[in-house]
Amino acid sequence: MTVEKFDLGEVNIEAIVNGSGETFVLLARGGGEAATFNDFTPLLNEKGYKTVAINRRGYAGSSGPLENLTLHDLANDVADVIQLLGEGPVHVLGWAFGNRVARCVAEDHPQLVKSVILLAAGGKIPPNPESSKFYAILGKPNSSREDRLEALKSLYFSPVTDINTVSKAFRGGGTTPEERKKHRRATEAHGKANRATPIMEWWNGGKAPMLVIQGLDDQSAVPENGRILKEQNVERVKLVNIEKAGHFLIDEIPEIIAKEIDLFLRDLQ
Repeated sequence: MTVEKFDLGEVNIEAIVNGSGETFVLLARGGGEAATFNDFTPLLNEKGYKTVAINRRGYAGSSGPLENLTLHDLANDVADVIQLLGEGPVHVLGWAFGNRVARCVAEDHPQLVKSVILLAAGGKIPPNPESSKFYAILGKPNSSREDRLEALKSLYFSPVTDINTVSKAFRGGGTTPEERKKHRRATEAHGKANRATPIMEWWNGGKAPMLVIQGLDDQSAVPENGRILKEQNVERVKLVNIEKAGHFLIDEIPEIIAKEIDLFLRDLQ
């Protein structure tokens, strides 16, 4: 594992790089840093792929302006990193919020994208209405740790997932007050960037072959989103539905995801 820096001028992007072979650029969930892929990328490396997990601007060692952003700005950062890698078009994997950036990269810079892999690909259909009560628990500063973990599990995981997996998934975001403040500022800025970008500017995710993997217990990016994306792009999109997995499926079923990705890419050859 190496940490590499990419100087984009006003923006500096940090990435965690592993393995060798065809290159994957990985984009994490909202509020997630590149390190959220640390338990997953070795599974792709073992199958013969190089992984470049990017910290979007504002997270960890990445920096850049955070005011008045759109998803196009975040996508341009990723495109600049791909160009600096100098390895030609790459596979772009986006998880949750990262899937929106990944699709925007494929729309804005199609020549740099060999395929698009989406995990928990929401966008059109809103979260399950029952989710509001769990968001309310997370929004209360005096909520107990136990209540918060149960709310996080209900929102983002399958009911069968162990609570220890939930707890592990939400570690990170800085160890000092200053680091946590920086992390929150980046998350807020990226949320605003998402809201500032019309969905049709990124929804189709370009023209490259696309794999959509979704958990059928996902309460946030509900499975109807993947079904619509498949219906609108029948020839280009492969849709994989997985039972007993939720929004954080990469923490729940990493081996299955790596296997499905490898099968998808081998079919393209």
